[in-house]
Amino acid sequence: MTCMKRTGLAALVFATALAASHGSALAWGCIAVSEEGTYGYSYDYDNEGAARERALSECANRTTEESVCEITECNESD
Repeated sequence: MTCMKRTGLAALVFATALAASHGSALAWGCIAVSEEGTYGYSYDYDNEGAARERALSECANRTTEESVCEITECNESD
């Protein structure tokens, strides 16, 4: 999977997750993508650190041990 496709897929997943979350409080969400194209995301977290940790954990659970997951985007939304 090309980098452009991975980024597009990750953005789509992130947008969907953010649209699904609702409430008036601000919440953090992140996307992590691996070199292989696997991804993990988080949403509705109280702080950026917890959102990053969850996205990286989700990505790592879906990829091989040789591949590295990296955060590609983190946003705070309302």
